[in-house]
Amino acid sequence: MPLDMSWPSGFRKRLTYLLVAPIVFPLWMTLPDTRTPRGKKLFPVTFMGSIVWIAFFSYLMVWWANLVGAAAYIPPEVMGLTLLAAGTSVPDLITSVIVARKGFGDMAVSSSVGSNIFDVTVG
Repeated sequence: MPLDMSWPSGFRKRLTYLLVAPIVFPLWMTLPDTRTPRGKKLFPVTFMGSIVWIAFFSYLMVWWANLVGAAAYIPPEVMGLTLLAAGTSVPDLITSVIVARKGFGDMAVSSSVGSNIFDVTVG
């Protein structure tokens, strides 16, 4: 299913669209769709472009956290250890909740524990 950038119907969908559009639109404009025959040949470009976008968004996240911390008189170390660490664990939490709701409790627990061990080990 190709990425659809058309205006949705319904309040919740429109609100989600407005919140996600600043992130999705640049990706949609710069990364080719690898599900098409033409796009399959451009897989290395998409892969490298994705790495560049992840680095860019990571830089923005740290920069914004520093701005918020400076405005609230919170040291950068505290911001990194609390807010940024918690923010990077949210995708792991969402994945574990989805897996647990599908009835794979063991997988959810191992994912939660394993992702935290990986995060602490790799840094």
